[in-house]
Amino acid sequence: MYEYQNFDIIEVAGLCGISLYQRKTKTAEYKARCPFCGDKKYHLGINRDKERFHCFLCNESGNSVSLYARVNNISNREAYEELRKKCSCSPPPRSVIKTAENPIRSLYDRHNVYYDFLNMLRLEPRHYDNLVSRGLDFNDIHRFMYKSMPQDMNYRKKVIAGLLQKHNLDGIPGFFRADSGEWCMYTNKNGGIFIPVCDKDGYIQGLQVRLDICGGDGKKFRWFSTNGYRGGTGAKSWVHVVGDVTSKTAFLTEGPMKSDISSVLSGGKLFLAIPGVNSTEYLTDTILQMGIERINIMLDMDKRTNENVRAAVRKIKSVLSDMGVEYREYNWNPRYNGIDDYMAARARYQTAA
Repeated sequence: MYEYQNFDIIEVAGLCGISLYQRKTKTAEYKARCPFCGDKKYHLGINRDKERFHCFLCNESGNSVSLYARVNNISNREAYEELRKKCSCSPPPRSVIKTAENPIRSLYDRHNVYYDFLNMLRLEPRHYDNLVSRGLDFNDIHRFMYKSMPQDMNYRKKVIAGLLQKHNLDGIPGFFRADSGEWCMYTNKNGGIFIPVCDKDGYIQGLQVRLDICGGDGKKFRWFSTNGYRGGTGAKSWVHVVGDVTSKTAFLTEGPMKSDISSVLSGGKLFLAIPGVNSTEYLTDTILQMGIERINIMLDMDKRTNENVRAAVRKIKSVLSDMGVEYREYNWNPRYNGIDDYMAARARYQTAA
């Protein structure tokens, strides 16, 4: 019996050239046009949790292996062997889980590893197009060093080998040792874009990943982190800094990519980004180190309906008040949840006018 459950059916669908869209009410369920019956109205249902597909028009059904086999007109055994080579989603061996965490390396060491790492990677055209659609140009994308998470195993091995010629990967979040002792990198079955999280001096503290498809928890962003993996280390809740670092007024938002885009669209204003609304562990130190006197709070507009976000805003205001830092909370058209989306829409309108 083949271990079909080791393959993520969403990744397999991508290998089959099947375009998906996610059902808004159910994060594990996707719909697509069936490749077997010429369906034009998205009758193919794919359930990630159950690892099953079913066409409600022609009644074709199965799992990740049989989907790949039928699309490529090969046997299930052949499909299984091909997926073992192509898929990045097989879970790591049990022995790499729940091990003692390595002490995290210095900022200097992390920056050097991540800088070389990103320079070895490519940015896929679809990711480039997505970033341009959000308001960035070629120079912005190059400056921020956005790169695609490599999904090909041989490509990853080549990158790791290159890193090991110059660096020791112990204590660098995102890297771990397999059972064989071979160094590996964390990969997500969804794929995505690496986002450097930088300090006030431009040093890369860590990496986040913007997933191509939300995880089962509905979240779009992940840390490049290997807490609990053999030889691995967890990332921290670092604050990202972008823009005019000499300014005493900063705009505070959530997420490094959002702040990068917002800073560009505002002409280079200083933005601070916490990784999550409740991830304020390093915020105080960052404000003190930079001598910031005024904070403009620009958290997402879902604070209107999300009590968790409203509570986070109240906590941030309390922290700023205790520090003697002036603050002001900003609101905008709630049609655009993030400040980056609002600013991009405004820029498009001004260009059209």
